[in-house]
Amino acid sequence: MKFWKFSTQALASLLTAVSVVNASGPTDGEAAADPNSAVVQLTTSEFKSFMDANPLVLTEFFAPWCGYCKVLGPEFAQAADSLNESHPNIKLAQVDCTVEEELCMEHGIRGYPSLKIMRGSEAAPEDYDGPREAAGIADYMIKQSLPAVSSPVETEELTSLIDAQEKPYIIQVLPEGYNGDKDKANSDETFAEVANENRKDLTFISVENKDLVDSLKSKLPKASLNKVKSPKYLLVRPDSPEDITEFSATLDKESLTSFIKTEIVPYFGDINRDTFLMYMTSPLPLGYYFYNNEEERKVVEETFKKLGKEYRGKINFVGLDANVFGRHAEALNMNPEVVPLFAIQNLQENKKYGISQEENPKGPSTKTIEKFVKDFIKGKVDPIVKSEPLPTKEEIANQSVVKLVSHNHDDILKDTSKDILVKYYAPWCGHCKKLAPTWEELAGIFGSNKPDSKVVIADLDHTANDVNTPVEIAGYPTLVFYPANGKIDSKTGLREAVVYDKPRELDSLIEYIKEQGGHKIDGNQLRESKEAIVEEDEVNHDEL
Repeated sequence: MKFWKFSTQALASLLTAVSVVNASGPTDGEAAADPNSAVVQLTTSEFKSFMDANPLVLTEFFAPWCGYCKVLGPEFAQAADSLNESHPNIKLAQVDCTVEEELCMEHGIRGYPSLKIMRGSEAAPEDYDGPREAAGIADYMIKQSLPAVSSPVETEELTSLIDAQEKPYIIQVLPEGYNGDKDKANSDETFAEVANENRKDLTFISVENKDLVDSLKSKLPKASLNKVKSPKYLLVRPDSPEDITEFSATLDKESLTSFIKTEIVPYFGDINRDTFLMYMTSPLPLGYYFYNNEEERKVVEETFKKLGKEYRGKINFVGLDANVFGRHAEALNMNPEVVPLFAIQNLQENKKYGISQEENPKGPSTKTIEKFVKDFIKGKVDPIVKSEPLPTKEEIANQSVVKLVSHNHDDILKDTSKDILVKYYAPWCGHCKKLAPTWEELAGIFGSNKPDSKVVIADLDHTANDVNTPVEIAGYPTLVFYPANGKIDSKTGLREAVVYDKPRELDSLIEYIKEQGGHKIDGNQLRESKEAIVEEDEVNHDEL
């Protein structure tokens, strides 16, 4: 489950400078490439077979009315013609999303133009983030056609390749006389597989013969490259070539990938459009230092670099300019008005920890930060739990829908003797507001708030309460059913749950609880009984 999804939503939105969905742009020209160009216009029926037949395709998903698509169209066509002459195995294609709607939905297209690099129909598409003019598109795709692993044969080629790197890169150093031994071949294959999956963002280099290894020694004097007897894997940071990390675990795809994801992160970096996913997809907790200006950042930079190196593989650290990203502090349960501030987010467990802002109104000192990080690593820091107040006895008695907050969510859901249906909602959500009367009626039918009720209808404001759930809350409202006496989820300690995906209508909800619930309670019978009692009361009242 992507626990970080909602708690980082504000930050992600701040990083999105322009909404491509609403892009208008210039109105002249045609979005579709010239039909006489080498651009292939694809339909849904042709798409898979075309991808299977071509190993590398840059596909533009567009809409004819999109102004920026009209600007890109001629450039895209020119790039396709150029590549058709020099590299005919590289294809450029277009999909008109106003016609092929389902195909575009399958590929998650939310704005135009969207460009994706395809390597056959089975491999996951990669987002294209290269130039948007003809020569740049062609050059970018030519680089994509090269092997995922660069294997220089001359020392000058190796030197030039290393000097050109601006981001961390990975080097495989093979033993002299590498000749296809089975174990070594497996290592080489694993390296190539990892390289292929990460080629868009990272450079992978393989070095074997003695002259190249000797040249590498002079470029990277801190690397341990004497008498290489088995494949070595080094991660090098261009801005700090003396700081080289060697992979030391048993080699397999997962462990090498995990090593790279951990080690490419700087000791103290910054979150921006280029680094956002690197930090958000890392399994490590993330420590945020919010600052007002560059001077404040510089004061703590060396401290965070030291901490980053000391706790490598346990926690990452980033700086955030509060003038731009201050609102994200709210998602960490911190006050964005009190800066500098420091907070840690455990992205996997959706838990937040922060240094007291009341005790440090002018910002925490470096000593305070160091102690806090040390205590966090030792598990001595309690998370900050965002929660609404617990409902009062009067509220419980007067509201059919059981109100869940962070402080009672788990306690109520751990009562496995009851069928529990929870609505996770947001106050601003229109669909949630529309569902509210039905939810009230449903709760009333089951007497949800009564102690002896076997069915509980509950809701929780997901924007105001930190809770862990056995299923992903991917939008609002999300209706989650916890059947009575269900199997316990080991990660959350709650019952394994099911996301309700039927019509959000009263009759459908009643039928679902009867069919899927552990008690098989028939809500229609309860409703008829309540209606009969009401009718009898009305008759008795009239007689009086």
